[in-house]
Amino acid sequence: MVSIEIFSDVVCPWCFIGKRNLEAALLQLTREHEGAKNIKINWRSFQLNPQLPSIGISRSEYTSTKFGGTERAAMVYDRVQRSGHEVGLELNFNKIETQPNSSILHALVYAAEMVQRDHDFVESLFKAFFIDGVDLTNRDNIIALATDIGLNETTVDSVLNDGLFMEKIEEDIQEATRLGIQGVPFFIINKSIGLSGAQPPEAIAKAIEQSL
Repeated sequence: MVSIEIFSDVVCPWCFIGKRNLEAALLQLTREHEGAKNIKINWRSFQLNPQLPSIGISRSEYTSTKFGGTERAAMVYDRVQRSGHEVGLELNFNKIETQPNSSILHALVYAAEMVQRDHDFVESLFKAFFIDGVDLTNRDNIIALATDIGLNETTVDSVLNDGLFMEKIEEDIQEATRLGIQGVPFFIINKSIGLSGAQPPEAIAKAIEQSL
C-alpha cells in the first residue's frame, strides 16, 4: 500500500492543477506497475486565507489586497489560467464574485471521506468555484454540492451548525506548520517523500515509483 497525503486548499487553483497532474501520474503508473492500483489518497486541510471572515469577502477586495491591485492580479491569474489550460482545465476567474473562508468546506471533505466520496467532493468544489463561479459562502450552494455526492442532510447540518470535523482541520493546520509547509499543493508519499507545488505528472510518478 502506498499512501499519498495531499495538503490542499479547495480555493487554490494550483491545487486543482496539481490534482490533474496527480491523476495523469497515476494513470501512467497503473499501466506500468501492478502495485500502483493499491494507492490510498488522503486529502489534508490547508488554508491559504484563514483570516477571512466566515461570510467571505468580495473577490475584487481579495485580489486587490493579495496582489496589490487588479492589474497585478490579472497577470498572476493569466499565468495560472494558461497552466490550467495545459492540463485541460478552463479556469474562469472572472466568474468568481466572493472569496470564501474554506474551513467549512474542508470539514465537509472529511464528512465525504466517511462515505468514500471525498475525491468526488474535492473535484466538485474545484469545478464549482473555478469553472462555474459558484458562491461557496452560500449555504444552499454548499448543501447542494454536498448532497449531490451522497452526503445526507443530517451530516451536512452537523458540519455547518455543530462544527463537526473542525478539530480535524485544526490538526491538519498544526501538522502543516510542523512540517514547514508554506504553500500548496503539497504531496507526502508514504510519509517520507515530499513534493511541493503543482509538479508535472512525470515528477509525481517518479516519486511514487520510488515507493513502489
